[in-house]
Amino acid sequence: MLALCPVLASCDRKTDGATDGNTQAAAGMADGSPEIEAYLNQFKAGDPEACFNDPALVDASFTASDKAAGPVPPARVIVAIDASGSMAGRVSSRQKLDLAKSAAAAFVEELPAAAEAGLLVFGQAGNNRADGKAHSCAAIDLRVQMTRDRAALVRSVSTIRPVGWTPLSAALQRAEALLAANGRPGEQVIYVVSDGQETCGGDPVAVARSINEGSTKAIINIIGFAVPSGEAASLQAVAAAGGGRFVNARTDREVDATVARIREDGRKAKNRLAQSGAVAHNRLAASGAAAKARICAGGLVAKERIAVSADVAKKRISGKDVAFEERADKILAVRHAALERRAEAFVRAAEAKGDRANEAINAKAEQAR
Repeated sequence: MLALCPVLASCDRKTDGATDGNTQAAAGMADGSPEIEAYLNQFKAGDPEACFNDPALVDASFTASDKAAGPVPPARVIVAIDASGSMAGRVSSRQKLDLAKSAAAAFVEELPAAAEAGLLVFGQAGNNRADGKAHSCAAIDLRVQMTRDRAALVRSVSTIRPVGWTPLSAALQRAEALLAANGRPGEQVIYVVSDGQETCGGDPVAVARSINEGSTKAIINIIGFAVPSGEAASLQAVAAAGGGRFVNARTDREVDATVARIREDGRKAKNRLAQSGAVAHNRLAASGAAAKARICAGGLVAKERIAVSADVAKKRISGKDVAFEERADKILAVRHAALERRAEAFVRAAEAKGDRANEAINAKAEQAR
């Protein structure tokens, strides 16, 4: 980077020139004479060093894995848990609802920090007999409003009890109402945990398709526990219509694998968010520092040129000898040229620093995939 004497500061070079201020002495003065420095200091617009601040670049850390990157990280999520009576059944030694709670908790805990999530429970009222069906099918309970408080979500999940029927269509419609319009595909997710198909007369396939193709563009993923083949096909159709996937865990080993997959998806989402955020920050920081340098240096140069030129013009109009002032103006022009070169060198260096930082981040992200 170019070394530069401050625009209006002495370069500490000595002069043997005369100091009486007459025209001949002024013309022979060296660049750093006290008289010229004192004259130029009248028009000093600021400290040029303030123009050159290195960009505040950041790094990013990633959780390593050999697996490939997944879809867009979720920004808004609704976890919808089936509390129908059949969720009291078991997969191996564990109750389905307990498995559902574990899967939902794993999903919530692995969401990116900035993502919001809400908790819906459906079928949790009435009972799973005919006399409790109407009450149960109307039971769609928003247990936790959209929040980033993971602990609150996990606590609420732990209180769910298996009771009634399965109003899946109505639960999906309620979830859609909680999401934002005009979302990007993948940013909004409805995550359903259930062990069976719709039992309240709705059409969840049509609802899921409408949600996925509508303004929220939400994806519907479903995890089931020991769902019979016929009902599994129904849930598979719902997930496919919602642009998502259905996983049916039928054994302890499959349940553990499903939870591991959930955590892996969360890890990848966090990594993608960390990478994109750090890279965007560095681009802005580098371009901001470069723009500041150009604007700041250009502003100092313009203000000082105008001030000195105005002083020279004023004296010339009044009939005064301006040879001294014109000499000072030439010296100032040389310093300004050096400052402008320094600004351009700083711009190139700042942009190169940003590029190098982002190359390192992208390389680390690639290793962590």
